[in-house]
Amino acid sequence: MSDDRPLVVLLHDEGRGPEQWRDFVPLLESRFRTIAPALATGDGDGGLARVREAIGDERTAVIGHGAGGALAQALAAPGAVDAMVLLDAPIAEDVDRRALAAIDVPVLLLWGEDDREVPVAVAEELNDTIPTSTLGVLPGCGHDLTDEAAATIAPMILEYLRARYLGLSHAEVHAGAGGHTHDGVVRIQLERRPPWVDLADDERDDWFVDDDEEDG
Repeated sequence: MSDDRPLVVLLHDEGRGPEQWRDFVPLLESRFRTIAPALATGDGDGGLARVREAIGDERTAVIGHGAGGALAQALAAPGAVDAMVLLDAPIAEDVDRRALAAIDVPVLLLWGEDDREVPVAVAEELNDTIPTSTLGVLPGCGHDLTDEAAATIAPMILEYLRARYLGLSHAEVHAGAGGHTHDGVVRIQLERRPPWVDLADDERDDWFVDDDEEDG
């Protein structure tokens, strides 16, 4: 029996494995066919070639965490995917910035505000480079969003892909779903971090100087 659900590929971080997505696959499988390949450390172009072979010429969305997100960028830059979600991912070293700037598919960036491995500044740079991206920063979370905030971000990702990858409204999804759906509408407000967040205390004071005070 053929499975005509759209494909979603999940790429794990370095040092992890497909089990990283254990809290995501059951929810995503309600709308998508998922593939979570095992990627070897330092796999580089070999891993990229295997993922491309698994995708073939299918329409696909890709979700990548950490090093898996860098691999996702390498897939998306040539236009090989229809949507991309990056979680705490470094900027891919082997992808030209002009190629990232040319990405024209929906891109969701989700970041832990306290990520010390791949700081939020990297997310801001990606958000500035990729014209179709939207950034959400999760307070109180570090680098391991898939462990720390799965219950929060898995429905966000499903809703994002439902709207931006499938092009379906929330009402269409729930009217036609014969299987599992999560209850309620996931409403997310995604904003850039205020520019004064990372400033020292004395620099913050300068940022908030009142215009009248300056004129005086």
